[in-house]
Amino acid sequence: MTNAIDKWRELWREECGPVSPRWGLASLLEAPLPAGAMGRLRSRLYRWAGMKIGRGTVVLGPIRLRGGAGRVGRLTVGRDCFLNDGLYFDAAAPIRVGDGVSLGMDGLFTTVGHAVGAPGFRAGERSPRPITIGDGAWLAARVTVLPGVTIGPGTIVGAGAVVTRDLPAHVFAAGVPAKTVRSLEGEQSDEV
Repeated sequence: MTNAIDKWRELWREECGPVSPRWGLASLLEAPLPAGAMGRLRSRLYRWAGMKIGRGTVVLGPIRLRGGAGRVGRLTVGRDCFLNDGLYFDAAAPIRVGDGVSLGMDGLFTTVGHAVGAPGFRAGERSPRPITIGDGAWLAARVTVLPGVTIGPGTIVGAGAVVTRDLPAHVFAAGVPAKTVRSLEGEQSDEV
């Protein structure tokens, strides 16, 4: 019997070891909250769980956070941000979201790439690299941001874009891969 209990403990450590108890409890408590509502309560729960979220930030749906042990501390969200529903963060390396950033629904932020491996297993050695999103940026629905990317302040990324390289400040970028469509320098407001 002791051998079976030891095997279960080992399995639990392997499977759940990277899960912070506070993060697990916060996720459990926020699960019944309706999507699109209770955004400030969600922010407070995540903050309590150890995530760095600035004041005034609203989180409209559950955050799916991966990246192993310490992942909660590697995601930093600034003040007065708007995070829509369905966001997925793979925080094996730091992800920094600046102040006043809007993230559209179903965004994917992954910090891990892989080297090309041998023919029997092509996903070779992992290479985590950080992601930075500058102050005031707006990433529309279903944007994907890949490892090592920096998105400049005030930049807008169009829906469905895949950001594979750095984007400068104050541009509108779109496409797969995302490319600068036009400059927003000096514009106060305009329909994109």
